[in-house]
Amino acid sequence: MHKLWLALLLLSTVAQAQNITLESHNYVLNDIKELGITKEALFSKMDRSFIKLGGSICANRAQMWTYDFKRFQNVDSAKMFLFYTKRTGEGTTKTWWYHVTPVVNEAGKIWALDAGFPKIKGPLDPMEWLNFFAGSKNCREIQDTDTELIELMFKGRTFPENTVYGKYDCYYRVVPAPYWFPSSIATNLLGRDSQGRPARLERTEFNKGEVYQACVEAVTGAFGRFFGGGKKKCQDWMNQ
Repeated sequence: MHKLWLALLLLSTVAQAQNITLESHNYVLNDIKELGITKEALFSKMDRSFIKLGGSICANRAQMWTYDFKRFQNVDSAKMFLFYTKRTGEGTTKTWWYHVTPVVNEAGKIWALDAGFPKIKGPLDPMEWLNFFAGSKNCREIQDTDTELIELMFKGRTFPENTVYGKYDCYYRVVPAPYWFPSSIATNLLGRDSQGRPARLERTEFNKGEVYQACVEAVTGAFGRFFGGGKKKCQDWMNQ
């Protein structure tokens, strides 16, 4: 009877897990609820003192935070990249052409964990996150077949509002956490680099060299990096 009860308990636990698969990337976001973790707890543990929040770029912060999720909590997270148009990016007080945040799966729903801004007090629904940073929810999810949009990830400039897909204020794409910059996403989806040369780039696991470089850039300013600042700090951080 005890064995039967244990088997039923295990089956029940498995049945409750609501993993999310990013099919085109062959990547699974495990359900943090199954791990006994809440999105609020993850958000509260995101490091804000080691990283220079005001002097770092979003891609480096997101790389470090998602790496910590994996090694300390065994959370396979993702990232949500937001791409601006002139209406929501360069044409405003912001000078960004993209922004990125970690996202996690809790009970079959993704949540944005963007701990780099004091006004954000906890996890956000993805549409709330888009609205917070773009001032609009009129955003198109970039599909695998949206070649024209994907190619723009190489350019480093805001996206057009009017495209063959319609008129949008912003665009977004959810990708596995180990992707660092928009250019790596474009290379993966198009199978070529920014020069049009055939290239294969897949990131289902973290490249530790990229994580280390992200750390060095996130914990020091340009002046400090010039003199080798941050290297020892990041070596220690990587070895935790």
